[in-house]
Amino acid sequence: MQVLGDIIRLGAKRYGERAAVILGEDQLSYRRLDEQSNRLAQGLIATGVWPGDHVALFALNCLDYVIVAAAVAKCGAVLLPINFRYQSEELVYVINDAKPRVLIFGPQFTDLITAAKGRFSAPPRLISLSGATTSDWIGYDDLLGGGADQMPERLVDARGPAALVYTSGTTGTPKGVLYPHLSYLATYQALIVEGDLEPGDVTLVCLPLFHQAGLHALVMPTLMMGGTVILTAGGFDPGEILTLTAAHRVTATMWVPTMLAMLANLPDVARHDLSALAKIWYGSSPISPTVLEASKAVFGAGLYQWYGQTETGMNSVLRPEDHETRAAFTGREVFNIELRFVDEAGNDVGVGEVGEIVCSTANQGMIEYFNQPEATAATVVDGWVHTGDLARLEEGGYFTVVDRLRDMIISGAENIYPKEIEDIIAAHPAVREVAVFGAPDEVYGEAVCAAVALKDGADATTEDIIGHCADKLAGYKKPKQVEFHAELPKNAMGKVTKNVLREPHWAGRDKRI
Repeated sequence: MQVLGDIIRLGAKRYGERAAVILGEDQLSYRRLDEQSNRLAQGLIATGVWPGDHVALFALNCLDYVIVAAAVAKCGAVLLPINFRYQSEELVYVINDAKPRVLIFGPQFTDLITAAKGRFSAPPRLISLSGATTSDWIGYDDLLGGGADQMPERLVDARGPAALVYTSGTTGTPKGVLYPHLSYLATYQALIVEGDLEPGDVTLVCLPLFHQAGLHALVMPTLMMGGTVILTAGGFDPGEILTLTAAHRVTATMWVPTMLAMLANLPDVARHDLSALAKIWYGSSPISPTVLEASKAVFGAGLYQWYGQTETGMNSVLRPEDHETRAAFTGREVFNIELRFVDEAGNDVGVGEVGEIVCSTANQGMIEYFNQPEATAATVVDGWVHTGDLARLEEGGYFTVVDRLRDMIISGAENIYPKEIEDIIAAHPAVREVAVFGAPDEVYGEAVCAAVALKDGADATTEDIIGHCADKLAGYKKPKQVEFHAELPKNAMGKVTKNVLREPHWAGRDKRI
């Protein structure tokens, strides 16, 4: 097994008619998933997709999402998953930067695509997951119908890119992370071994598949082990999630802390039979001690905290036995990766000291930031990815993430970068200065907080500032809190000191991630 397409091919050979993915009343067997992805791969090749070409996917969770991901891997192309919460500006930026050969989109986004496609600098071939072929796009079913159900005869480079995943940079400009097949396979192995994933596991996936965690932490490792994926399509409904967990006898899932808080506090949680649930993975954002204790008490399943980044894959885990004595820690490196904790000079720090987490690229790690050599050189140094996260090294190889070198906010498992929001708010006619940072939130881990200094004589309310962002930013990026200051605090160089703004919000908290 060298490339991602092998997981689907070998799964069909081993498990045949076993259910691979279930969504509502519909399901794909391992054989059907293999055949359909072969047909789509052949169809993509017929439209001119070559190895290394980017294929964008802009859709909600659906069975076809898994088919598309498998097909793109099989024809040697690079999957470009797009956040389905993006508005027009965000979509246009990513398409113009990545220049995909093909853009596959779900029916919910037809109007957005129609309005935005005239602004694409290198218009991709459009494929609609719903409807017939038109003068503007190819119908998905038409593309499937024209392909053979045999695996394409293409040699796929295992060290080459499998996906191009966009994650915003600290400057507010999104960066595309090219991630290789072999690194994904190493990530799956770590998740399977350290997360105790077993053959026959039934895994509930309610995270968006455009997220690394949805597709690459849950779906692919489950398929690698011959398990069954239970997929959800819409937004997060706690009652529906518990109903599905009970009905399908789900054994494993990943719920980010926001979800755990909602589920553990559901009034009727006890009426659901969750006795099959053995493994709850969590991560992606801060978790409060209150939510952690409630989750242990309510679910009774083993808890696994994961830490990682788009650039590095899953780096560490805090296993169930660790939660008894080390619940405040972030975790310990997984078996097939090496982490270091270094000071500003690049020297390893000692136990009890704080250093930046750096991750070896020997087994897991990005290839590069797409078309951004300077950003790549600043992040990948001598074979080590600099994460920008600061952690205290603990005894036994454990560590605790305490802060960030960068200003990224993680709210409800979504990465949010202040510069993008600051640029929007700064355009408000009453605003003189703005600084955006993360404040603690019991449900979402962090909430977006904007510190605003108004122009002399100007007037604006919290509602004015938030309303100004309404049609310019995805909902999760909009400020939840607005503070008004006469002056923003600055250092001797005139730079806003966000740590001063953050401190009152985080005072008394040992763990900031």
